Amino acid sequence: MTEIADSPTIPAERPRRRRRPAEWFAAQDKRELALWGVLLVLALIVRFIALGERAFHHDESQDAYFSYLFRQTGDYEYNPLLHGPFRFYLTALMYVVFGDSDFTARLAPALMGAAMIPLCWGLRRQLGRIGAFVAAVFLAFGPSFLYFSRFAREDIYFASLSLALIVVLWRGIEAPRKYHPALIGVLLALLFATKETTFISLFVMGTFFLFCFVIPQWRAQILHALTSPGWDGWGWFVAAFAGVFTLLFTTFLTHPGGLYDGVVTGLDYWLGQHEVRRGGGPWEFYTWIITTIEWPMLILGVIGAVSLWKRRSILSAFLLWTFVVSLIVYSWAGEKFAWLVLHPLLPLILLAGVGVQAIWQARGALRVAGLAFGAVAVFYVLLSSWWVNHDRGTDPREFLVSTQSSQQVKQVADQVQALYDGRGPGAQPLTITIDSAEGATFPYAWYFRHLGPLYINYQEAGAAAPTSDVLVLTEASKARMEQAGQLAGYEGRQFDFRVWWVRERGGFVNPGNFLRYVTQRKTWNETGGMKEWLYIKQ
Repeated sequence: MTEIADSPTIPAERPRRRRRPAEWFAAQDKRELALWGVLLVLALIVRFIALGERAFHHDESQDAYFSYLFRQTGDYEYNPLLHGPFRFYLTALMYVVFGDSDFTARLAPALMGAAMIPLCWGLRRQLGRIGAFVAAVFLAFGPSFLYFSRFAREDIYFASLSLALIVVLWRGIEAPRKYHPALIGVLLALLFATKETTFISLFVMGTFFLFCFVIPQWRAQILHALTSPGWDGWGWFVAAFAGVFTLLFTTFLTHPGGLYDGVVTGLDYWLGQHEVRRGGGPWEFYTWIITTIEWPMLILGVIGAVSLWKRRSILSAFLLWTFVVSLIVYSWAGEKFAWLVLHPLLPLILLAGVGVQAIWQARGALRVAGLAFGAVAVFYVLLSSWWVNHDRGTDPREFLVSTQSSQQVKQVADQVQALYDGRGPGAQPLTITIDSAEGATFPYAWYFRHLGPLYINYQEAGAAAPTSDVLVLTEASKARMEQAGQLAGYEGRQFDFRVWWVRERGGFVNPGNFLRYVTQRKTWNETGGMKEWLYIKQ
């Protein structure tokens, strides 16, 4: 023992400190958070690139123009024809901060669409980490959500707020807090102030939660979530909803009548539009969009629903219910426009994210087959998104493109703006007259908002001969004025004003037509359109 004690000591190698589990998870969380941050940045980039370049749709130009008027005058009154006030306030705010332009007119929708990516983070516990991230990827780059994130209408606002509501609802069901009812109240008020389809969403979600009371385990879970915040928590729900709803619909208390309109007039107006059947599509219109453009979401969504159901998750039933019932209700409703597909598509994409996670966690041949399909699905999602968001944003062959201003309208607007800007010092300002017949005021009201154009219906009897430097005429007005010799001294050219595709119902059920459309976007009947003429005084 003495020899050992007196011998020179050799410093022992310091043992490597084992990382504690909490530290390992913290490192994992940082890497995961960084990945989500990269995804958000990419989502913003693809939304901002060439955001103002696509020709403005009729509805987009109304949104942009009336927001511009609100920015100029500070006056706004709710009109159910144009849906809720929330988007007008946000778009006007973009003008205040960044100025009014084609880019800033679409900036708020782009930001609302990008906001859906971090919202998915709030569902990691419910969907799984991979499931929530993949769902965010589909929302970031998928054709439908990316297209309407770059489209100045209220539908992407509604989708983003709906996702926020789903996050709050399910976090509140699993771990209720006193502040959850107040958040629900704010989100519901914002949804009402965005679009009257909130009534449909309340019906869809409300019927599900009523159904939950039939199943004892689910009933106990829902009752716990309802009672945990207490009376004061639900009192804050009432206060939050009433306060936000009142401020937005009364234009910050300047138009008290907006309160009645927001509750009664909007619902009454849109119920009356059911028989009008705007858009004119068949009942299976949204099924066409999902099975052609978003078919990977359908297959992955089924896999995700089965995976969640095996966990006995009430969320699985909720997402399935909202997808199926929303699809049924919107298929039954008279109005048929592509932007309404976002309502059933949102829960389907959340299920699709879970489907990818289920494939990733599978074993053996099932995993190999699943990953191979997943690669094909991702490739098609990106290809389909590239087509509609980059190559064919105004092409009526795309199901997501409703009756649309052609890209030539943007070229005409740029040409007229260049003529206006090209007047030398001391020259008279360029005078412009737009033929307002056949509803052709928009999108020119937006494009020429700074140029002071006149709007005259030249198809009405007694319309005076034109004297303006620039004329934009409908086909019928051009023919009448040409016959009367009123276009002498002008040089004109024809251009496509609106383009559309009236989808013949029988062609869709043909397997060959279906395959050619999915792979090549070949239509089974001809597209159509409306022509106009640009005349410039020589």
